[in-house]
Amino acid sequence: MAQFDYFMGGTTAKGYVQFYDNAVEQLDHVIYLDGGFTTIISPLLERLANDYSSLTDVETVRSHLMPTCFEAVILPDYRIGIFDRTKMQQKRLSLPGLKEHLIYFGDGYELNRLNKHHQQLLDLKKTIHDIHYTAIQHFERALDHHEKVESVYSDYLNIRRANEHTTELMDALLKDKQQDRVASVKHRYLGAATPDGPVDYVLDLTDKITNRYFIKGRSGTGKSTMLRKIAHEAHDRGFDVEVYHCGFDPGSLDMVIVRELNFAIFDATPPHQHKPVRQGDLIFDVYERFIDGHPDALHREKLIKYKQMYQDEMAEARAQLNKLQEKQHEFETIYREALSETFFEESYHRVRHWVEEAKPYAPL
Repeated sequence: MAQFDYFMGGTTAKGYVQFYDNAVEQLDHVIYLDGGFTTIISPLLERLANDYSSLTDVETVRSHLMPTCFEAVILPDYRIGIFDRTKMQQKRLSLPGLKEHLIYFGDGYELNRLNKHHQQLLDLKKTIHDIHYTAIQHFERALDHHEKVESVYSDYLNIRRANEHTTELMDALLKDKQQDRVASVKHRYLGAATPDGPVDYVLDLTDKITNRYFIKGRSGTGKSTMLRKIAHEAHDRGFDVEVYHCGFDPGSLDMVIVRELNFAIFDATPPHQHKPVRQGDLIFDVYERFIDGHPDALHREKLIKYKQMYQDEMAEARAQLNKLQEKQHEFETIYREALSETFFEESYHRVRHWVEEAKPYAPL
């Protein structure tokens, strides 16, 4: 059985952006764990992932702030998902009981213990908000410098040639294959900016894929645009598509996987730089194929300046994420120590019961 890790939410240059709604739309049964926090909910999710990893494929959604922790577990063959609802946009349940169940962890805390830390919790909450806002500001400024680098290269982009090469690549990937069915699109992140630096799951996500295309090239040379065209074409032909967004700028794409056609194509440049390691791995260099002239040499000093400014802002953003992680741990520790162990165990068994009840109705 396969187990995939990826991210569905992250602190980016566009603020906190998540794709959980897209995941929920494609599931038949959803269990929300509300009123908890990462270090409270993750142990329960980890137990569930271990329970089912020998029975079916398991997808584990990681926390960008605490990458060793889980924010969700999805059992795709059962069309069931269990989510830490605090990471999602809070919406009214649409089909409670039929599709959705909810466990509210607020019922499991000993209020006397929380009341002793009332002011401390309020202060920590404000500090966490302020640090998060500062981190986003650094990411925003980093994106400004990144876009200056992109603009240098985009001036040398040969659009006609880029379109020709993209069409040729799509023909090689899709051939004349087509299905008369409504296909799905799953939106995710392959990586994220974390307190420990960039983390990605590219090679794990593509481990079972035979044909992997490693895109090389500079910023602004058409990588994301090419990925978007491939994703749209595959979807239009009736194939399910996994679209992985950039964890820094969610409007940009980093990877497309079409498992039914056994291919993955992804940006293999920093901060998720990878090299071919096996048969079936191919490099597709957009700089060589799409770019006219020699912008690297012509604009060397300008590019060095912009890239250094980008790196400086990213370093500052990472420092803020470290502070954020520290304060979030402090905040969650108070709640974790106030949580009834009995409530936690009962919640785990309630989730297991709901999953087992839902399984017979899941298409296998």
